[in-house]
Amino acid sequence: MSLINPLSLTLPEFEAQVTEWGIKPFVARQIFRWVYQSAVIDLDQMTDLSKSVRAELKDRITLESFKAVEVVPSIDHSATKCVVTLTDGKMIECVVLHEKTYNTLCVSSQCGCPVDCKFCLTGVVGFKRNLEVHEIVSQVLLANRRGFPITNVVFMGMGEPLLNYDNVFKAIDMINSETGFHLSKRNITVSTSGYLAGIKRLIADERHINLAFSVGNANPTKRARIMPIELRNPIMEVAKVLADYQRQHNRKLTLEYTLLKGQNDSEQDIRELGNLALYLNAKVNLINLNPHVRIPFTPVSSSYLGVVRDLLHRQKVPVTIRFRRGQEISAACGQLGESHLT
Repeated sequence: MSLINPLSLTLPEFEAQVTEWGIKPFVARQIFRWVYQSAVIDLDQMTDLSKSVRAELKDRITLESFKAVEVVPSIDHSATKCVVTLTDGKMIECVVLHEKTYNTLCVSSQCGCPVDCKFCLTGVVGFKRNLEVHEIVSQVLLANRRGFPITNVVFMGMGEPLLNYDNVFKAIDMINSETGFHLSKRNITVSTSGYLAGIKRLIADERHINLAFSVGNANPTKRARIMPIELRNPIMEVAKVLADYQRQHNRKLTLEYTLLKGQNDSEQDIRELGNLALYLNAKVNLINLNPHVRIPFTPVSSSYLGVVRDLLHRQKVPVTIRFRRGQEISAACGQLGESHLT
């Protein structure tokens, strides 16, 4: 008998399942409290469950989503990378970003990535498969169990979240739920490289989330050279659909812009980025490339990063700079996937 992982089920779904097994539905609620509130996944530690119920459930469910986990802290302790071996032997990575008063988890939604952005190591890895709901939810649980209580979740790890729409948003619902981790939706952000069908589905489903759009370059011709997704999902059309989506709610859109020396850093490039931000009433998050031997680009200088910020300020565009963290352990933005290559 294949075991069911309750971390892929909502509470009503799990209650229905245990009822079908002849177990009282309140047992499902007890298990959810142990898992989501106390980060306990061992049935034997769930002391308010009877021994007979625990014995029966051991033959029916598993709360283990991972075969192995390697935890790699950065030298300055600003980030912790978790290299996770899934039950089928495939590997993913997620990263905890440590702040003074809270922790943000950078979650993976796919094993590898099919989008193949030329400045991202995950694209070099290639696409293996979509992650299941429990494999996404378990990344948050993993961080909590390791002593890093998560307050913010960003879907900016391995994969294009909108290409795994159903599993990603069921996981988000469970992360947000009062019977789950009960994280505010305002503390959850989904990043996309501009997958039109996914954004249109957000509109149709009236799913209002914090969205981050990876631009690469606002010029379609230049963008296609570094982000092949441009060929099937033109940025001009993406911008129009994003504008429609933003009119549905009042959450600020973020444009993520990875700076590549000599590729997208000219004054004209930045002016076009600023124009896009003004059209979408968006803020810009500048990311200086995190280099890797398998990525054929180099970052701009620290001083020029400031120049780019100032150029955007002159256009009255809100802008922040995402400073590098975890680069020496290949945990920085665009570097996830090292474990597949070693």
